[in-house]
Amino acid sequence: MERKMSYITKASAIMALACWFYLPLPAQDSMAVNQVFSLDYDEHQPIMGPDGKLFFTLAYHPDNQNGINDPGDIWYATEKAGGFDSPRRLPQLSTPYYDLLIGFIHPDTLLVYHQNLQNRQVIQSYYRTGSEWLRGEAQDLPGFKINGDHFSARLHAGGSLMVMSMDSFGTYGNEDIYVAFRQGKAWSRPLNLGAAINTSQQELSPFLSADTRTLYFSTNARGGEKSMGVYFSQREGEGWNEWSLPRRLNLPAMDGFDLYYFPDPTGERAFFTNTQTSDGYGNILLLGDFKAEALVAEVGEDLPAVVEEAEMPDLSREKDETETETAVQDAEPMENRVSFDQLDRGEAVILDQLLFQRGSSILADSAGMAQLEDLATYLLSRPETVISVDGHTDNYGSARLNERLSLERAQMIRDFLVEKGVDFEQIRVNGWGGRRPIATNRNAAGREKNRRVEISVLNQP
Repeated sequence: MERKMSYITKASAIMALACWFYLPLPAQDSMAVNQVFSLDYDEHQPIMGPDGKLFFTLAYHPDNQNGINDPGDIWYATEKAGGFDSPRRLPQLSTPYYDLLIGFIHPDTLLVYHQNLQNRQVIQSYYRTGSEWLRGEAQDLPGFKINGDHFSARLHAGGSLMVMSMDSFGTYGNEDIYVAFRQGKAWSRPLNLGAAINTSQQELSPFLSADTRTLYFSTNARGGEKSMGVYFSQREGEGWNEWSLPRRLNLPAMDGFDLYYFPDPTGERAFFTNTQTSDGYGNILLLGDFKAEALVAEVGEDLPAVVEEAEMPDLSREKDETETETAVQDAEPMENRVSFDQLDRGEAVILDQLLFQRGSSILADSAGMAQLEDLATYLLSRPETVISVDGHTDNYGSARLNERLSLERAQMIRDFLVEKGVDFEQIRVNGWGGRRPIATNRNAAGREKNRRVEISVLNQP
């Protein structure tokens, strides 16, 4: 089957800067390289979701909505010991045209680019309800216009900005890299990152590090051993148009083009796509090792009835706690509210009156019940408002069981609100366990602050 390549085909794409010198990152070619899937189709943009699933775009598969002519539907696979299981298509997120998962604003809210949704290019939000994804609002990006064949984008881990590659207004030639910032329901006009990054040729598949200081991208403008390779650049200063000289990332030597580089934040590994096959199809590769630990406590398995949050710490997690200390020192305490009336989109509040019985999702006193009554009144008066209920614990004890406990507490709050008449679709729930502390876990006072339930507004009319 012949495929039309949407990149590396333009007449202006010539080898340039023959005398280019670079200082590569420490060698990564000694790391194991594994092909993630044994598929004969075109695989793009791997993204690890917050639930540990690997999402990606798969083109020309007979099970796509438009069959072998479909340039890309969204698929996912669950990681297991030593690899990933067979991929499955997500029909709710897919159309007969090109579809690309950009990222997660929230575990239950994501953004998808549709090449043609109701006859227009659009970045669309979706909300999860149970196992289903429901279409939300189209994202408003002033001046969002793709003139070429290629578009790729990634949402930053915090959900407040995204980097994108497109041939649009103000480009230096072909596809350039832009950044846009989320402003409530809308986004800022895409900002070109400037001549330090962009050239007259192609800059594709950008990824921005969690601290927003390092940009990874693929380009055919830098010469070297590969016509399309992965490069990185450091942001200099606080602006977005001052970058260090791009340097080639020292990936293992392979034929073909390297695209969609993605360092997995959950471990010391990275994903990328390589098009070494003769027909130009991309394969998702894993640089590093598959997770080898056995999966435990899956849904449906019996769990202990009580989880003691104050038991002796798991010493294997001592490094994680130490790394967290710096992160929480500068965190501003969240405002405690008696009234929810002034809670705006994107804001969060701790339900400071909630006190649970140890190791359970049962409230310990009536003060927490009264605060939930106030929350129900707030939501009943605003039927279009969607909130997230996020449960948290300290990091003592079993991480797996703490996550389950925090989720059960969030679910209990949702059940209470639904019983009071709040629409089920207004409430998303998540259990984070001890992964998101707001205080130290080294003393009792800090651990008490970390054991909390937060409410945040996802959207408002």
